[in-house]
Parts: sequence; structure tokens; C-alpha cells
Amino acid sequence: MKLHHIGIDVVDLDKSTEYIQSTYQARFLFEITFGEETIRFFQMNEFMLELLYHPYKEQLGCHVAWQVDSIDHMLDHLEIVDGNQVEGPYQFENGWTSLFLEVDEKLYVEWVEETSL
Repeated sequence: MKLHHIGIDVVDLDKSTEYIQSTYQARFLFEITFGEETIRFFQMNEFMLELLYHPYKEQLGCHVAWQVDSIDHMLDHLEIVDGNQVEGPYQFENGWTSLFLEVDEKLYVEWVEETSL
């Protein structure tokens, strides 16, 4: 596994975008909508940064995402561990498949499998 991206929930997506682009020279990659969330990805040297905005989210959190060869392998492994709140897998229009494990309401882990479209 290698680091895929770090995700941060934000209150104001446009202000946060302006801040990371001006302060860190982050390069905008793409934006997707997932349910009620608007998600923007940026390249920051060796890794990607994900800004997540949800209009009704009360608690902000963060997550780390690891790139894996097989989401199915991760899902099989996580299904045998009791007490985990696993969400997904979710397929995104950019070819990524993600699986989430909620650690608590502010922190979760994501695994991403990239497939070319």
C-alpha cells in the first residue's frame, strides 16, 4: 500500500481552495459530486489532497486513503473483523473504487483501487 491522498472536511470549499492553491501552490485536478458532498482533488507534490464539503455535516473530520491493488481483497479482510463500520465499495466516474472504515465520527480510513476507463 502507498499513500493515495489525505482528505479534509471543510466549511467553505471556495475559501479552502483559494488558501491551498495560494499557500501551497496545489494544482487543481478535478471535482466530483458524491451524494450531497462536493469533493475537490489537488496535487501537492508527492500526494493528493482532497477537500470535502457537505452542507449539512455537523462534525468535521479527516481521513487518509491508501492505494491498493484490490478493493475486493481489502473487503474480504475487513469483513472478518467484528465491530468495524465498513462502507462501500463505491464506484466513481473517474474509475476509482473506494472502501471506507469508520474509526470514529471524526476519523476514517479509505482504500482506493484505481482502474483506467
